[in-house]
Amino acid sequence: MILKARLILAAVALGLSVASLPSAAATLRRAAIVHRAQVRLSDLFADLAPGQDCDIGPAPAVGQSQIIEGPQLEAIATQFGVDWPDASETARMTLTRATRTITRDEIMPLITTELKKRGAADNVTIDVPNFSGPAIAEEQGITPELASLVYDASHGRFSAYFTIPADGGTSTSFRADGTVSTHVDAVTALHDLSPGQVINRADIDVESKDSRTLPAHVLTDPDAVIGQAARHAVSAGNPLTSEQIIHIDLVEKGAPVILDVSSTGLHLTATGIAVDSGALGERIHVLNPASHMIVVGQIVDRTRVEVLPGSTPMPADQHVLRVAGVRTQKNI
Repeated sequence: MILKARLILAAVALGLSVASLPSAAATLRRAAIVHRAQVRLSDLFADLAPGQDCDIGPAPAVGQSQIIEGPQLEAIATQFGVDWPDASETARMTLTRATRTITRDEIMPLITTELKKRGAADNVTIDVPNFSGPAIAEEQGITPELASLVYDASHGRFSAYFTIPADGGTSTSFRADGTVSTHVDAVTALHDLSPGQVINRADIDVESKDSRTLPAHVLTDPDAVIGQAARHAVSAGNPLTSEQIIHIDLVEKGAPVILDVSSTGLHLTATGIAVDSGALGERIHVLNPASHMIVVGQIVDRTRVEVLPGSTPMPADQHVLRVAGVRTQKNI
């Protein structure tokens, strides 16, 4: 622009007439990516005159390209008044419709929300293996919509059906198949268990397993298994269920036991009488026949109960003393 102004001023100074200088001519683009449903004149030609750009026709189909030959380009230039001095019947240019592929990340939130409406737990694992989304136009704001979902909760499978709306055109439909699973901490046998065998902590492990592979009533708390007996033979690695164990009492009500008391580095023992029956690890009340006091302790084995720290002894009533066979002044 500075050079053009200087030329005009020079011509005036020399007394020459000034003619309007021609604007820059348009040039043909050899290739262009179309990001809209309509092709614009500027997709074909660069350096158009101001205000000359406009829609000239529909863009190629999604994922497709279109070659425009010289005669058609000349006709377009003539129709829209494009100054194209290099017009030639041998010229050609390629238009390609911009596309993008629907990704797994786009559909997973829709699937997750719908599955939870159908009763899927919050901690489920949702997988859509081998998903290959369709190619769609790259227009802004176009996103897939979940049309329907078929969910087989018993087998942990689903099929989701999606549509992609199209302005004035045919919508795109596609399907995504997947699985739903929950990982559960299940108590499993570390080695083979025999019928009637009392289960200790060394006999079991806790493993995270796919919920779809677990039997009904599987046990998840090892403390609920320790001290119980196997009802049937259990093979190593198998999860344990409530039907496979028998609740047994290591200590029977009225049985003599040894009380273990530990406090501030001291360890004391005393004789006691079980007021309750209980299995390994369970808490029971134990009577100290010498002091006539009752304490709460945890069963360690068939003969020992460990008094819980902070347990406050309580005086036994006459009924407890009488059942335990403890003689007092009142019942002599």
